[in-house]
Amino acid sequence: MHPFRWLVTGIFLLLAPHAWGGTAKAAPALTPADAACIEIEVNGERIPDYACMSERLMPASRRPVPEIPASEQRVRQAPTALGLAHRAATQQRMGNSFGISTRPQRPMAPPPAPPITRP
Repeated sequence: MHPFRWLVTGIFLLLAPHAWGGTAKAAPALTPADAACIEIEVNGERIPDYACMSERLMPASRRPVPEIPASEQRVRQAPTALGLAHRAATQQRMGNSFGISTRPQRPMAPPPAPPITRP
């Protein structure tokens, strides 16, 4: 009877997470504005974190903006700054042959200069 009990318990433990909705959800990360300010007690005297308290009391419009990483700054650049082609740039380069030909529009070649003759 005991081996059967261990088998049933093992199968239950394997299938239980699927029955309860899969994996556990992670708790949402607290932003610095949501985190509580910490008070420190030294020699019986409580010392509050004044920088944290003043940041939490500051209006949302005056709060410092967190630094954006360099990789995120690069992603937010304009396509022309990254060297990527887009429709407007290609249309400007191709001229009136855009969508018609693979060769860009170029002005007509100037006629050759007349040979210099000496009088």
